[in-house]
Amino acid sequence: MTAITTSRPPANPVVIGLVSGVLVAIPAILAAVSSGGAGHGHYVAALALFPASMLITLLQRDMVGVFSIIVGLLQFPVYGTLFGWSIMRKNYLPAVAVALAHLIAATICFAATLPNFS
Repeated sequence: MTAITTSRPPANPVVIGLVSGVLVAIPAILAAVSSGGAGHGHYVAALALFPASMLITLLQRDMVGVFSIIVGLLQFPVYGTLFGWSIMRKNYLPAVAVALAHLIAATICFAATLPNFS
């Protein structure tokens, strides 16, 4: 009698990255919203975790608008997908560039650029 073996295809790093990004986004969004304190908080988590969204508020009369929210919701899934793609391609430069851009944007956010969100 011969054994029947089924082989599973290897896990796709891009899909794993996307799912990981979604899973990271959930607590990040909760932390950012709770740090805002319904407008009476300190916004540290929002500034650190979602600097691009916070910088977009400069274009939206210092308000978090629809575009800022969309960017924030997509940020971590896009990061995860990019990181997974970088792992799959063994080319880490895009992932490093995005991480560096995030760090620079967060630094700009904390440099008193956003007086309504300090």
